[in-house]
Amino acid sequence: MFKKLLITISIFVTIIVVLIIVAGVIVYTKVDKAFISSQMSRALNRQVYIEKINVNIFSIISGIEIENVTISNFKTPQQLANLQSKPVVKDVFAGMESLRFRVKILPLLKRQIELKELVLYNPVINLSKSKQGILNIDDLIKSKKQDKEKKVQAEEPAKPISVDDIPVAIAVGEVGMKNGTINYYDGENDQKIQIYKLTTLLHDIYIDPKNLEKKDEIKLDFGMGIRTVGALKTGSVRSFDITIDANGKIIPFDVKTRLLEPEAIIHVAVPDGEITGLQVFNSIASIPILGDYLGEYISFLKDKQQWKGAKENGLDLRYKADKAEVTNGKLNLQEAKILFDGIMNTKSKAIDMNAGVVMKKEINDAVKTSLTKKIDSLIKSPDIKKYADSNKLATAAMQPLLNKDGMIDLKTKITGTTKSPVVRLTQPQLGSLGSVVKDAAGSVAIEAGKGAAKEAVKKILNEDQQKVLEEVEGLFNRK
Repeated sequence: MFKKLLITISIFVTIIVVLIIVAGVIVYTKVDKAFISSQMSRALNRQVYIEKINVNIFSIISGIEIENVTISNFKTPQQLANLQSKPVVKDVFAGMESLRFRVKILPLLKRQIELKELVLYNPVINLSKSKQGILNIDDLIKSKKQDKEKKVQAEEPAKPISVDDIPVAIAVGEVGMKNGTINYYDGENDQKIQIYKLTTLLHDIYIDPKNLEKKDEIKLDFGMGIRTVGALKTGSVRSFDITIDANGKIIPFDVKTRLLEPEAIIHVAVPDGEITGLQVFNSIASIPILGDYLGEYISFLKDKQQWKGAKENGLDLRYKADKAEVTNGKLNLQEAKILFDGIMNTKSKAIDMNAGVVMKKEINDAVKTSLTKKIDSLIKSPDIKKYADSNKLATAAMQPLLNKDGMIDLKTKITGTTKSPVVRLTQPQLGSLGSVVKDAAGSVAIEAGKGAAKEAVKKILNEDQQKVLEEVEGLFNRK
């Protein structure tokens, strides 16, 4: 019995080895750089040059590696015929140092797909838009769009994708790119943006239609730097250079409906950054009452903001069906800490956010000094100054600004869109500095006597403060 079992196992192993060798021979004989480049060239309508493909009869196990691939921008059939097998030396659309592909064989016999690796290394992509608004990938986008439109016209509306449409369980080790660069030039507005050190990896992918409750997950690691090359002429920010590190997971299928409805749960860190002219910051700094109280100590938001090595900077993001929910948002700047949360619709760009600004405690004395000078400039009469101390008035004026830790703490509500945000101060509720003077004038009326105070108040209040007189006169009529 045992002998028969060994024979059966040996036959099974032999069959597997033979299948692997046959598959390897097919790969070895069919997959070469001329074959791959010609297929890619025909599909993309672009000149494609491959320097080297590492392939042998065991590549079906060890994997295939393609090295130094370069792709041009669009070429006509005649141009492609003339450029066949020649290196791409100019008009480069994209290139990459290598592509590695590895798949497991044995799981295929169990109706399972296990891809170990499909990763691009050091790709560089040059995207551009002409002055007429034409992208250098429009030919690819339009052709696919036209094919889709024809298909829709010929068939009934496509039904939603269900996990039950997948005939096998899927397990993938790693898919994506490492250390990529994307250069984008906008000819319409003559501005450039670069994405650098781009790493996007989907890994530990497990999807099993028969066990969706436990196997419906894709893990994500994402990192990049993004910066402007020169100042932007459009949009809600003038310039920026920010690094982003993110990790989390994607749940591709809804467990209840079993339909493809991806949900992303990600933590995004922004450890290093530089940004100038962010529209939301400008809107907060432009709230008139904050300018009266804080002056230059709030206008800093309009200037360049820089931070480095701030691991706490970032947010938690939950995204599904065009709705992005942000929680635990934090941006620790040199002068203040920005705290934010809320919701944004990625399709309409509508926002409903809460943003708080907590100033560093070190600026309290400077703010108080500034307020003292402003209040003092409104109280010019020596008679009034005997009863109204500008320094004490400034201290009183600051109290609504301070939280329990003694720091200036502002809370705002942001609505509208990302390009046209509407910002409203929700806390604290501040009266004008004129009201501080009014209250002081009322005290003077009580302390210094009705007649003398009335004359004194007339001297110190300018034409814009005549309403104060009426309220002070009201004090004289009280019994």
